[in-house]
Amino acid sequence: MIRIIRAEQLKVRHTFAKALPVAAPVVTLLLVLVLTGGMENAFPAGAWNWWYTFLLPGMLSVLCYLNISGERKSGYFSLRALPIDGRRLLVGKIAFLSGELLLANLIIFAGASMGGALLGTTIPISGGVAAAVLLSVSYLWEIPLYLFLSARFGMLASVLSFMVLSIGGVVTVADKSLWWLCPSSVPVRLMCPTLGLLPNGLPVPAGSELLNANVIFPGTLISLLWLAGMTFLVTAWFVRWEAK
Repeated sequence: MIRIIRAEQLKVRHTFAKALPVAAPVVTLLLVLVLTGGMENAFPAGAWNWWYTFLLPGMLSVLCYLNISGERKSGYFSLRALPIDGRRLLVGKIAFLSGELLLANLIIFAGASMGGALLGTTIPISGGVAAAVLLSVSYLWEIPLYLFLSARFGMLASVLSFMVLSIGGVVTVADKSLWWLCPSSVPVRLMCPTLGLLPNGLPVPAGSELLNANVIFPGTLISLLWLAGMTFLVTAWFVRWEAK
């Protein structure tokens, strides 16, 4: 598996896919800085909220497409030619992209923390660390989904799906009692007690049930179950397609 991950790293060298996990959070931080004008407490909250509600899943959908597009253009020759089970190759891709997801979240954490220290912040460092880890876990299930959509239908399907999932997860049930039924609502819901932010980016009112940290464990478990389910379905599809 380590060799597969290293091979994935070599494939993206000197490509936009290599720069995207760094460029996306940096652009997010700069954009929020410009739009908030350095307002006290606005920068870290805005950076985090814009990141996990829209820009992070958008980056992930594009990153998955870029990762699979080269294989798609060659008819997946490089995958078919290797004497390795196709399921392992796809799991290796998911593992590699998971590391890129974590890297991007750590960059947004570092930027929001440093900016907050200079401009004023209500988000503690511990909350930022927890947010980076939880976002990396709760968005994992979207990686096999976007890989499948990109491989089967192309970039447009992947991007449209991320928009539907993001908007639906934030607008509909993220702050409702049925949040757990929608997997795209889970990361937004987990940020309520972790960062103290509502889905719209405003602070959670003191004494609100949304500050209850008891949702973190079931939310994390739900995300991991979705990851396992999506990985199983996508790898099964690839093996059947590969056999044709």
